[in-house]
Amino acid sequence: MTRKIVLAALAVVVAFAILLAAAAALVFATLRVERIANPLAHAAAAGAELIFGAALLLAGVYIATRFAVHIFAITADITRPNHPAAPSQTSRATQ
Repeated sequence: MTRKIVLAALAVVVAFAILLAAAAALVFATLRVERIANPLAHAAAAGAELIFGAALLLAGVYIATRFAVHIFAITADITRPNHPAAPSQTSRATQ
């Protein structure tokens, strides 16, 4: 149980760091895009920034979710038949 608590805290810290880095990269990119004088280049850079930002933030949320799933997943323990993840007797009878 202590291992899960430590892993959960570590997952929160790592996910926070990833999302904070993504937000910092987006702020940096926004500042660079705003300095572009050519309207066509500015529009292209703003569109690329939107796609890049959405990808970064989506990747951060995906990684945080994967951490949570791996930490809190219930694994089947066949030595304990009443375990919630163990296969039930009724599912074996229907096969």
